[in-house]
Amino acid sequence: MISSDRLRADLVSRRRVLFGLGGAACAAGAIGFGLPLLSAPVRTSAQELSYFRVGAGAPGTPIYELAGLIGGAISNPPGTRSCDEGGSCGIPGMIGLAQTSSGSVENLGQLRSKLVESAVAQADIAYLAYSGKDIFKTPGKDAGLRAICGLGRLNVKIIVGPQSAAKDVPALKGLRVNLGGENSDNAVTARQILGFHGLSTKRVKPSYLDFPAASEALAAGKIDAMIVVDALDSRDVTNLANSMPVRFLPITGEAVNKMMKSYGFIASGVIKANTFRNIPDTPTVELVAVWLVPSTLDAEIAYELTRAVWLEATRKNLDQVSAAGKALDLQLAIAGVSVPFHAGALKYYDEHGVTRFLPAALRADPAIKTN
Repeated sequence: MISSDRLRADLVSRRRVLFGLGGAACAAGAIGFGLPLLSAPVRTSAQELSYFRVGAGAPGTPIYELAGLIGGAISNPPGTRSCDEGGSCGIPGMIGLAQTSSGSVENLGQLRSKLVESAVAQADIAYLAYSGKDIFKTPGKDAGLRAICGLGRLNVKIIVGPQSAAKDVPALKGLRVNLGGENSDNAVTARQILGFHGLSTKRVKPSYLDFPAASEALAAGKIDAMIVVDALDSRDVTNLANSMPVRFLPITGEAVNKMMKSYGFIASGVIKANTFRNIPDTPTVELVAVWLVPSTLDAEIAYELTRAVWLEATRKNLDQVSAAGKALDLQLAIAGVSVPFHAGALKYYDEHGVTRFLPAALRADPAIKTN
């Protein structure tokens, strides 16, 4: 186990105060507080705390929920019960904080600017940041981006209202299609989906509304379709489907084959019948949310972060988050990840025998040696 002195030296140079939160609340994860922090250190039981921020997303989103659970998993403030006694099993002296944001794009920008210590992001957005493409073309490649693990599954839903005659994605040509908030994760992914179907934003009539506004526009007949990237059983989409008749367009065929060939982290999937009201089995594509850190993070700390996430108690909590799907398995920790793993995370996965078939591109750094 890493000493508290080592953590204080390597983790976060800026110490911040949690207003009105005692150790028990911090141990519960400080989920999504996004609290303002001060520069003075906090000392409890003569031990200085280290705060490890996790770039999350907007409250209520899958990425936000996952970031909150990560914060809880890695937390182990002084004065709490030991892991063996049913208490905190995280890194001694550390408190994880989920920091609210607009989503993956902002999270990755903050991580690159060292405003947070880690971030949760959609796999496709992480890949674009790592490779310096699309919305990240101007800042360029973030070659130091590294993964701790893949966590929750997300999928793409292309929703049309009762007035639309569109039966497939190519039929959206010339129609009014909402892509999500401008420069948002949703919009970036939506453009990619359309592009693989031969549709640029010039071949549809795009709008950039958030989900509530887009739902109202769809109900009023002001748009023909909306593309949504969300949890497999999205609460927002559930509410929309319960409020009005909708259909989902299938994402299938050669376009999906091209996506999976171009991006190994994209997988084909199915929106199961009756997940949403009156919606039958519908082919789609899936991706995962990835927990990311900089390559400069100390390898032993990265190892401990990985260990904390995959403890049994943490796994049970992750399985309860809709984005995580059912029975999250350590074997799936590397599935769908789009950037190289951190050396400390690789050590943990090598020890547990789950990296035998890991592509070389995801092993950019050699794993640290096992003691």
